[in-house]
Amino acid sequence: MEETGKKAETKSKKLAKTKKKSKPSVKERVVAFWKGVKAEFRKIIWPSKESLKNQTIAVLVVSVVLSVFIRFFDIACQYVVEFIR
Repeated sequence: MEETGKKAETKSKKLAKTKKKSKPSVKERVVAFWKGVKAEFRKIIWPSKESLKNQTIAVLVVSVVLSVFIRFFDIACQYVVEFIR
């Protein structure tokens, strides 16, 4: 009965060896990577110039408003700290 078990193990090891695929070379992996990058870039929907301009203006306006708000908050905090001293 043990021999049958050993034969089964030997067969399973042989099958495992034949099922193993060799690892692709570095060159093949690099080429596959860049093909994937190229495919992903084809999926991108780039914004129009008008949309890009509008979004840029929105970001700049929000940045200026927030910086002014933070500056006033900083001045108020500084005033409170000086008042406490």
